[in-house]
Amino acid sequence: MGFFFITARIFETFHEYVYKCLKIKRGYLMFNRRLMIFIALFSSIIGALWWYWQSPTGLSLQTGQGVISTTRLTQNLNGSWDRFSSLRQAWTTESERAVGKNNQTFLTGGRPLTLPSSERFTVVAKRFRIPGEWSSRTMLLTFNGVQGHANVYLNGIEQTQKVGEFEGSGGADVLEIPAHVFRYGEDNILVVELAASSGQRAMFLGSAWPKSGNITGNILIEAVVETTFTPPLMSVEWKDNTAQVTVKTDIQHRGFSQEGPWTIYGVISDGSAGVAEQTLTLQPQADTSHQLVTLTFTIPDARRWDVKTPFLYQLHLTVTNSKGDRDDLALPLGLRALALSSGKWVLNDQVIPIKGIALTPQAEYQLRHVGQVEAWLKSEQQKGINLIYFIGQPPDELWLQTADRLGMGLWAELPVELIPTRRLPHTEIFQQMEAEKMLHPSLWAWTVGKGLAGDTLTQTYFQQAAKSVQPDLAFALKTFPGLSTGLSEEQSLYVQGNRIQGAWGQVAVENPSTSIVSWVKEPVLAGSWALLMIVVAWMNICSLTWRYKDIGEKKPKRRLRSAWFWGGLFVIVREGTLAGMVTSGIFRIPVHLSPWFSHLWPGIELLQAQSPWLIWAMLGVLFMLIRLIQVGVAAPHLPDDPHPIGLLYWLERRYRFAVLSAIGWAMLPWGVPLYVPILGYVILVLLFFPIRVRDIRRIGGKYRSFLWVPGIIAGIVVVWGLFHFLDWIYLWQMLKEV
Repeated sequence: MGFFFITARIFETFHEYVYKCLKIKRGYLMFNRRLMIFIALFSSIIGALWWYWQSPTGLSLQTGQGVISTTRLTQNLNGSWDRFSSLRQAWTTESERAVGKNNQTFLTGGRPLTLPSSERFTVVAKRFRIPGEWSSRTMLLTFNGVQGHANVYLNGIEQTQKVGEFEGSGGADVLEIPAHVFRYGEDNILVVELAASSGQRAMFLGSAWPKSGNITGNILIEAVVETTFTPPLMSVEWKDNTAQVTVKTDIQHRGFSQEGPWTIYGVISDGSAGVAEQTLTLQPQADTSHQLVTLTFTIPDARRWDVKTPFLYQLHLTVTNSKGDRDDLALPLGLRALALSSGKWVLNDQVIPIKGIALTPQAEYQLRHVGQVEAWLKSEQQKGINLIYFIGQPPDELWLQTADRLGMGLWAELPVELIPTRRLPHTEIFQQMEAEKMLHPSLWAWTVGKGLAGDTLTQTYFQQAAKSVQPDLAFALKTFPGLSTGLSEEQSLYVQGNRIQGAWGQVAVENPSTSIVSWVKEPVLAGSWALLMIVVAWMNICSLTWRYKDIGEKKPKRRLRSAWFWGGLFVIVREGTLAGMVTSGIFRIPVHLSPWFSHLWPGIELLQAQSPWLIWAMLGVLFMLIRLIQVGVAAPHLPDDPHPIGLLYWLERRYRFAVLSAIGWAMLPWGVPLYVPILGYVILVLLFFPIRVRDIRRIGGKYRSFLWVPGIIAGIVVVWGLFHFLDWIYLWQMLKEV
């Protein structure tokens, strides 16, 4: 009820204010005109900011392919896509282009984008054609490396044309599409809408993530027969030199009738001959669309995969039925044993001291963009590096396959960082992605969470997540040494600057990107602005001292008009100073404060890519508008119904201390911290508050009318803060550990 009362009161006050502003008496027309000028100026600056808006440009990425099938008809959808701001724009534009209309304007035509890419986007679309011979098969649309929540539409954007929805966490996400949905012999239009993933939104203050995501892996469409394999899961048990390999996979049935029985044949080859094989027959089962198949292979005198001799077997699976339908999968297979013993890593019963380096997403993207993954890994091996840590995302198949061949270890992360306890995800949502990556012998370890609190629920999450990645090693990264993770001491790693270390060795970030985006011409502006403010403040001091009753002077003398002029100019310069300090603060926020936390506050990072001059101008005009509205709302409630502009000038004499903040802003290049002028301004505003209240009471008014606009702003902040209640609890828990 309080919210509705406040809302009603706001509208009542605003209605009264508009009515008063429209009264053509005592200069209200002049105030209204000036208010409209600032509104028009603010709109113009917003338009300029939109026009010159800079979105961070991403890099096109090379990728690897996972399991391979010789029987599936495959079309790669990588390459040229079109990027749009909305579903409607994407569908309208691509529909027109499909019929030969290419006269779209720069506002409606979208922008080309090459996928896979590191660039974030909201909506992309692609036109493609499907061969007619595919019409008898079911289509599987596979997205690899999706970071975000995806909605996928085919040949339309209505709910009935939505072919799938999934939460991407960096693995392979597969959508099954009936063949009749496609158009044969003409263009099909595939539209993908991405928003921030649930993990990103669950981060500390993460609900402000922009509505966008990215796709960093392959996009494939496959035509498959009625019965197919799903990507297999694999485990290895050792008895001396004999390896027992267990392969689990689902047989997926997609037809209206099951044409069984099915023969499943699996063989493991060493490259020249088969070393183990197994055949089994699968009978149809009623009321089921999939059947679990487990194959066990025994390999005597098995060759182990290690860093010196990264030997890879080949696993080939085939399923057939009496009608001749056939599906197969082939993938490389590395056999190794990995354990954590007394804090050290043991690979194939040999302790391996870890010397690793960590890759930030930006560095990883750059290597994939230029196609230097293999060359770079070889050069790092020559330096003695035996492990690569991937910050912020799981490694692409290209990294995994290359590391498999070269004998390099990889360390991946689950996307769980800086998340309040009540929003921690269930470990089951990562099982598919983990299983895909763990097929590779080069993947040794996982960070199952970082920057989390140390309460009981978090410890339970860590323990469950550690079990989900077995037999790979599991670790937790903590920002404070005293935090308890529920894992062993060896598995709980404290981030120390640009490195993590333990008895097993260390991993460091090479050339961590911790630089702060700067406003290049800020010192020139701050110095000039401080000089201007000193001059304006001095002229105000030297001007005629005038009183409240002079506001209504119908024929002011020259000295009074001069005093009004300098008072009005001081208002503008003061708001410009505030805007300058806020803009300086925006461009000094260290979004890459720690290289281990790579995805902090992308909205601020996006803002820092814009023109600081336009942001400063926008904030300056915005602050001026807020001040005008505040005084305009209060003026009708004061004695003699004063001219709002005159009242504004009269009130400004209590803000002359702002010249000190302007001088502090100008001194930033000499090592003065930004918080000094900002904090000084806030303290002086509070110190002068009783004097401002006394001034209003002395003229017979009440100061509460001046609190309406600040109260509304404070109310908005409070409501925003309530929506982030769990974030503040998380912050408090973390601060207690400092």
